[in-house]
Amino acid sequence: MAGPWQTGKPQQGYQLSLDPKSFFSAGAVAAQASCQTTTGKKFQELSPTDRDAFLHSLSDGKITSERVPLAQWFNDLLYPLFEQACFADPIYGGNRDKVFWRMVGYPGLPAFNTLNVKEFRGKPFPDAKQPKSIQDFS
Repeated sequence: MAGPWQTGKPQQGYQLSLDPKSFFSAGAVAAQASCQTTTGKKFQELSPTDRDAFLHSLSDGKITSERVPLAQWFNDLLYPLFEQACFADPIYGGNRDKVFWRMVGYPGLPAFNTLNVKEFRGKPFPDAKQPKSIQDFS
């Protein structure tokens, strides 16, 4: 936990001195500060269009911070966590009302039945409009 830290190669993944929790928190603070600096507003005060533009700027590395590499924070930590939360079983606290499963036509737990996977690969699953989670089978 003591530096100096050398810059890693992209294929080596996360190479900062912060643990993941601290990196997440520091990135959130730095992103909010950068948002206020560049737009004059907090992120939650932006219109949906402006929020999208700000997030694209973060992702593209156009918005920077001296303390936190914001592009790496967004692309390697925040966005993957967002995807996981969206498509996780609702029993874990994300994907409320299975909205993301419905959006992509994922039936939930029944998709793991081997026969269904083979039969419906690349085709709409009949029960995808009412996906089933772990809790539905408890």
